[in-house]
Amino acid sequence: MPDPTGADRQRRWRERQQAGAPWQPPVCASCGRNSSGKYRDLCRRCWERLTPEGRAAKAKRVRQSRARRRAV
Repeated sequence: MPDPTGADRQRRWRERQQAGAPWQPPVCASCGRNSSGKYRDLCRRCWERLTPEGRAAKAKRVRQSRARRRAV
């Protein structure tokens, strides 16, 4: 299960280092790919596709990219 914040990920990392527990990468709840935990329980691709925040972030990047192309 991915952690919601960087501090939680760091804490879990330190606990694993002390205990010698094997590391298992978080898995995306939608597609099963490895996930960083940055986007809750989704990988980046699914986050962009399935959430309103992800779709808005992708649309913003596309607008910026097109604006840069037009400026040249």
